[in-house]
Amino acid sequence: MKLGIWIASVAMVVAMPATAQKGYKAAKTAKDVGYRSTTGTDGRITIVYTGARGAKPDQVAKFAMLRAAELTKEAGMTWFAVISAQTSDLANGTGSSLRDKTGPDFATGSTSAASGAAGQAGSSPGVSDGAVPTGPTTGGFGGGDVPYQVLERWRPSQTAQSVVVIQPGSGDNAAFPGLTQQPTIYSADDVIEQVRGTR
Repeated sequence: MKLGIWIASVAMVVAMPATAQKGYKAAKTAKDVGYRSTTGTDGRITIVYTGARGAKPDQVAKFAMLRAAELTKEAGMTWFAVISAQTSDLANGTGSSLRDKTGPDFATGSTSAASGAAGQAGSSPGVSDGAVPTGPTTGGFGGGDVPYQVLERWRPSQTAQSVVVIQPGSGDNAAFPGLTQQPTIYSADDVIEQVRGTR
């Protein structure tokens, strides 16, 4: 397919000062902050950028686009087509466990703090206990749901993650198998210049 290449306006990739790139780096493992990428058998590259806790989705998306541009240049190509892109918020598991929010006795289900009928010998945990308000569904001591008071204050920390699938290319001719519409095409140099602030 002859593209008559129209390069997408890089205004969509808003410029970010170089000082804001402090968190841009490769991820050592899948759980780490930073970028990872893999190339499929069709030559398309999937880039995943996971932001630090509290990172804004637009910043994470810009970092994914920057990595797409860098990989395009490394392959000796001049532009890349975005086949698909998605940025979403994820619950970040570090430092946000229920144990961190409630203390060790609750998270381990210890009954050392229990009193009343459920704490006495011969009584099963989770049965009605007159000393515990709301009875058997209090939770944490062997019965039922987690108390609503805990759920109200426990919120997993959030982080943003961007997944971009690209097809790098050069010149005026390109084919995009499996697509019914032409994808958006970006100049690798322009994206690098806009995101880094330099060419």
